[in-house]
Amino acid sequence: MSQGVWLPVPGFFLLTCAAGCMDYGLNAPRHIGQPNLEDTAIPVEPPPEDSAAPLVEVTVVPIEEEEEPITEPDAGCADGQREGYQDWAAYPDIAACSGAWTVGGLTRADLAPTCGHGAGDDSWNTEGSGCSAADLCSAGWHVCQGKTEVAQEAGSCDDAVPWGTPDKSLLFAVVQHSDNGSVCDDGAGNGNDVFGCGNLGTVLTGDKNCGVLNRVLASMHQDSCGFNEAEPNLGPWECVGGSESHYHEGELVTKKGCPGGSCSYDGYPVGNSDKGGVLCCRD
Repeated sequence: MSQGVWLPVPGFFLLTCAAGCMDYGLNAPRHIGQPNLEDTAIPVEPPPEDSAAPLVEVTVVPIEEEEEPITEPDAGCADGQREGYQDWAAYPDIAACSGAWTVGGLTRADLAPTCGHGAGDDSWNTEGSGCSAADLCSAGWHVCQGKTEVAQEAGSCDDAVPWGTPDKSLLFAVVQHSDNGSVCDDGAGNGNDVFGCGNLGTVLTGDKNCGVLNRVLASMHQDSCGFNEAEPNLGPWECVGGSESHYHEGELVTKKGCPGGSCSYDGYPVGNSDKGGVLCCRD
């Protein structure tokens, strides 16, 4: 190892090397006057025998196993949220589902989903584009088949609309046939008027033979569903089909008359998913 020279510099020593000095550390050379740390022992006094170190209380928290999430029964609505018959335990097989659809008709024989159950007011497709009324129901559910099935699954329309809902707000339609005068019948080819449960539409009286159903949209004019608060510019329900459309509302009805929330009722904007939808029953 090359020899170094200690040069006195105020405050410290400067070590200069001719060449190849080792890093100054534990293996660095000692010079006269420097203490050898290895030879210097710092005595450690043991604690007095009568003294005790303070005890530290340690709380052991057991690690709980993660529990499986609690799952609810099938909502019945394609978007996972019911707007009516909200007590799932009381109504396991019927649900009121809000949303829009652009493919017309409820009473036609070929009613089926056309957008993969992708509709609903809580879905990504709140406009119901490309959807039929059947798309508001979950897979394994269908639009309820009129007064008989609603009576079987719910007993009444009482809980189809949540308590406190403003009047003229919701109609949940079903596949109910009628020939004329809003009288319910079982004729598969009759698609007059739009029947259901709710607080929107004309009140059904006992002489209409509609069982537990309590509301109907029935028009006397072409291209109309027949109830002002249901149709544009107050609501999205449409029954457009030409000069004879007021005899075929159930075959024609859509909910697309208020795109982008373009309608208004009672000072609030109304969109296609507002003012109700359909009742869905488990298959």
